[in-house]
Amino acid sequence: MNFFKARVPLWTLLLITFLVLAGTGAAFAFGGLKGLALNSLFTSSSNERDSQVVQSVTQMQEVALLSLYIEGIERQESNGEIFGMAIPASEKTTLIQYNFDAKLGIDGSQVKIEPTGAGSFHVTIPEFIGIGFDDPVFEDPLEDNNALGWLAPPAVQTRVITNILSDENKQEYISQNEAALKEQAKVFYSGIIASIDPEITITFDFAG
Repeated sequence: MNFFKARVPLWTLLLITFLVLAGTGAAFAFGGLKGLALNSLFTSSSNERDSQVVQSVTQMQEVALLSLYIEGIERQESNGEIFGMAIPASEKTTLIQYNFDAKLGIDGSQVKIEPTGAGSFHVTIPEFIGIGFDDPVFEDPLEDNNALGWLAPPAVQTRVITNILSDENKQEYISQNEAALKEQAKVFYSGIIASIDPEITITFDFAG
């Protein structure tokens, strides 16, 4: 059999050589592009995670961290006057019993979260605020009059309620519960971030 003696045209050999070289080059090029694509994918994934963490925190508005049940009795004293002078035996004492839930927290839109390295973030918590009062109940006033107590002006209930629900009282509730508020803020925002990536390391800083 004269298989090895068969003549192959030169142009056929050149064509085969060209196709082999082209295929090899294409394989390298595809591998390089694939590598670039993978690198781009991993970078995008990391950036997306960072973006999710930041958005989850900064898109919050008012965030209630604690709800305090407050119950008490407000005492108001007054007396009758004539020409600016107190009238003897005209004292009047008014008692108003009340209860409500005081909500304390933060303005979530002021929370700052910043990446501090690979898999670590720093969260800055703004000053705590009094968000509001839920289910306030004010009982009817109870009066205790001296003999001429009817001369004393009655307590203005709306003014009493305004004093009880004042910003000064909100600030007092915050001062009394500052440690609990800080701890709850850590738990709250750690939970949000851990839901995106439980391996993230978080540090906190509190304003004020």
